[in-house]
Amino acid sequence: MSKVRQYEMMVLTDPNIDESKIQIIFDKLADIGSKSGANIIDRKLWGKRKLAYEIKDLNEGVYFLLDIESDPSAISKLESFLRIQTPVLRFLTTVKEETGENTETLEAEVAS
Repeated sequence: MSKVRQYEMMVLTDPNIDESKIQIIFDKLADIGSKSGANIIDRKLWGKRKLAYEIKDLNEGVYFLLDIESDPSAISKLESFLRIQTPVLRFLTTVKEETGENTETLEAEVAS
């Protein structure tokens, strides 16, 4: 089994889509995550913001930030689901930096 890691996922959605439809997408995402070994810890609404460039003829988008605890294999399943969702304009997943004791453990492993 792979090591569980902390991830952040930024999701950009179409501002013209009803909030209830967006909620359904995130509910399905959480369901897929729980079945594949991912736990969505927190979802923050960053709100509607102006885009740097047009995406699908839109100048604005609604941003969400998800905190996820997951195996690396489960992240690919979440991304595959988001990739086929029409209201999702873009998404980006990053591994959170490990801090504290975990960083010291990693440094000790690299040194040996």
